[in-house]
Amino acid sequence: MIKKYYLTMALVGCFFSFTQIQAQGMLKSSGTLPNVSVFDSQGNALKLKELCQGKYTVLASGCLTCPEFHKSYKEVEAANHDFKSKGVQFYYVYKSLRHPELGGYVEAQNMSERLLQLAEAQRQLGTKVPWLADTLDDALRISLGANSQSVYLISPQGDIVYAQGNTRRDDLRQALIKAVGEPQTVTEVADLTLPTIQRPSRLINEDSNLGVKRPEGLTILKITPTKPDDTYYVKLRAEADDSLLTTGTGRLFIGFYPDPIHDAHWNNLTPPMQYTITSPTGVVVNPKTATAVIGEGDSDTLPRQFWIDISADEPFDSLDLQLNYYGCTPDLCMALSHQYTVFIKNEDRGARTYGMNKGQKGKNGKGGKDSKRDKNSKNKRGMPLSLDQMDADDDQKVSLEEMLIFYKKSQAEQGREFDEIAQQRVQKRFSRLDSNQDSFLSAQELVARE
Repeated sequence: MIKKYYLTMALVGCFFSFTQIQAQGMLKSSGTLPNVSVFDSQGNALKLKELCQGKYTVLASGCLTCPEFHKSYKEVEAANHDFKSKGVQFYYVYKSLRHPELGGYVEAQNMSERLLQLAEAQRQLGTKVPWLADTLDDALRISLGANSQSVYLISPQGDIVYAQGNTRRDDLRQALIKAVGEPQTVTEVADLTLPTIQRPSRLINEDSNLGVKRPEGLTILKITPTKPDDTYYVKLRAEADDSLLTTGTGRLFIGFYPDPIHDAHWNNLTPPMQYTITSPTGVVVNPKTATAVIGEGDSDTLPRQFWIDISADEPFDSLDLQLNYYGCTPDLCMALSHQYTVFIKNEDRGARTYGMNKGQKGKNGKGGKDSKRDKNSKNKRGMPLSLDQMDADDDQKVSLEEMLIFYKKSQAEQGREFDEIAQQRVQKRFSRLDSNQDSFLSAQELVARE
C-alpha cells in the first residue's frame, strides 16, 4: 500500500504553487524527455535527449545547499553500484540553489561559477555518479517541473517512465527492476564509503554591527548583475516584504556575501564596502547609500547586511545598485565596482533562505501554540492543516508537493480515492493560503481562514 501510494504520488507531486503550475507545469512524470541542453562537468554543452538515447538513464537533481538531497543522494549511489552493470547510466543534475546562504553559498551568476559549485558538491559528497549542470535559466528544472531532489528514469527511447519528487529507495529500485531486471548485487548505503553530511545549523538572524534581523515572510527578489561573466567576488542578495511588492512602499533587505566558491573575504585593512542605489522618479529610498562597519580582525567572511525603507505611490519595476569594495582572495586584493539591477519581483526559482522566513514559532518550537491549533486540528472543510504533519523535510514550511502527499495519504487511510478533483482542490487551497506567493506555506499562512 505504501509503495503504491508513493508511486502514485509521483504523478501529482510538484514544487510550485498552483499559479506557478499553470506557467511551469507539475512534476513531469510521463511523456518525452524535453530536448534541452545541459553541460558536463567540464562545461561542454550536450543535448540531454542525445545523452540518454539508447540507454536507461537515471537523472537526479541536487545542489550544494539542499540538506534533504545530501541525505537521499546515497541511495542513487547505491543504485548506480547495482544497476550500472545492467547498462543503466546515472547522472546528477546540478541546479539553482535550494537554500542560498547555507554554508555561505550564493547563487552562481555564470556557468563557470555553477561548474565550480558542481565540483565542490562532488568533492563534499564524494559522489561516484557523474554530474551534469542545468542552464543558468533553469531550462531542465522548469521543463521537468523538478524540485531540489527530484529523480527520473528515462527509457532508451527518451520517454519518462518513472518520476518522483525525492529519492525513495524501494520505488526507484522497483522501477529499475521493471526496466532491466534484477541486479546481481543489492547494495545498502552502509556498504558504501560516503561522508556523513551533518545537518547545518540555522543562520544567525539577529541585529548586529554587520547584520540585521529578518522577519518571517520576506520574498527573495530577482537580481541581475550588469556584467554576469565578470567575477564578482562579493555577491548581492535582496529580499522584500509583502508591502513593497504589492504597493511600492515597504522594506528592502540587501546583503553582500563574500563568495566561498572564490575563497573570497573582506580585507578589514582597506576602506569598507559601500553601496549606492539609483531609483526611478517618484521612488524615495532611505538610505540611498551606506557604508558597512569594518569587521573584526584583518579579514572576515561575514555578510554585510542592510535595511532600506522605500516609499512610492505605486508598485515599480526595479532599482539600480552599485557596490564598491575590495575584492580579496588568498591570491589577490583589488578595488572593484559592480552594478546590479534589483527587480521588485519574486525570483521564482524554488529557493528559500535556510533558517530564515520560517513563520512565528510557539512554545513547542514549531508554531503550534501561535497557530492556536494542535496537530490534529482541521480547517472548516474538515481537512487537516498542520505544519508538523505535512512538513516532511522539517524545514518549518510546507511545499505543494508535501501538501499533496499528505492529503493523498490521509484519503488513503480513510479508504477514499484522491482523484483529480481532490488534487485540484488542494492546489487551489494552497494557492489561496500562499499569501506571499513564495511557493511555500508558513505556520501563519497554514492557519489563515479561507
